[in-house]
Amino acid sequence: MTVTPPTRRAAEPADSGARNAQGGWLLAAPLLLFTAFMFLYPAITVLRTSLAKSNDVDSGGFTFSHYISFFSDELYVKALTNTLLIAVLTTVITGAIGLVYAYQLTVRPGLRRLQLALLLTPLLVNGVVRIFGLQLGLISVDHLLLRADLIDSPLGLDYSFAGIVIALVMFQFPFMAMAVYASLSRLDTSQLEAARTLGAGRLSVLVRVLLPIAVPGLVAGGVLTFAAAAGTFVVPAMMGGGRVNTVPQMIYTSVSQSQLWATASAFAVVLVVVLVIPIMLGTHFGSRDTSGPR
Repeated sequence: MTVTPPTRRAAEPADSGARNAQGGWLLAAPLLLFTAFMFLYPAITVLRTSLAKSNDVDSGGFTFSHYISFFSDELYVKALTNTLLIAVLTTVITGAIGLVYAYQLTVRPGLRRLQLALLLTPLLVNGVVRIFGLQLGLISVDHLLLRADLIDSPLGLDYSFAGIVIALVMFQFPFMAMAVYASLSRLDTSQLEAARTLGAGRLSVLVRVLLPIAVPGLVAGGVLTFAAAAGTFVVPAMMGGGRVNTVPQMIYTSVSQSQLWATASAFAVVLVVVLVIPIMLGTHFGSRDTSGPR
């Protein structure tokens, strides 16, 4: 009988682990390179440019003057306020109606295919076309209400702050509804029936049974909606008509019209920092156990 030396046996697992680790790094290398080239390098470049002394690309130097200019100019501060307010309102409204729609998807399995089709079909249409269609729809609503003598003057939803929020809700609603539905899909409807049988009202069932299960989906959808609403350029540009300034619009204007690369980079850094804080808080809250004592 041949006996394998103990030293060889001990060495084999170590060699195998080293080969697995090396293979793992080789598999991850393309993704790491892609991330570094597409995300890390642009982020570092924007941060470096925002601290440059002049607005020329790669001008060098170090100064905080562009950040000081941002917070000392009332126009820029107003744009930041508009951006955050639009993002918050869009997230709250989308979360409310997304929760209702996801609940209907969960408790009405017979209509689920139709509801999912109605939810996802608009995503097949180009975004610019959807915004243009919404503009025409809002104008038509004004005309109908005026002809019916229900209002004395147009509502003015087109080219307005409200119009931007309506368009963003339309854009983000499918993503929010699907995120909440992913959480509610594990809901046992018998829990709702048991709560009602034990005397719980509708509000109590919503707060104590439905919401704890929906929180992870609401947080995930809320983070996506908040970031997308604050960072979008096309929707405020088309629905605002230049009357409502946002930070993405200020960034575009600074680069396209004035070639103020350092100023635009400072605006971009401010926007990212302002967005990261609520996103991190939301993610932290969503990771907590909200199901309560069992």
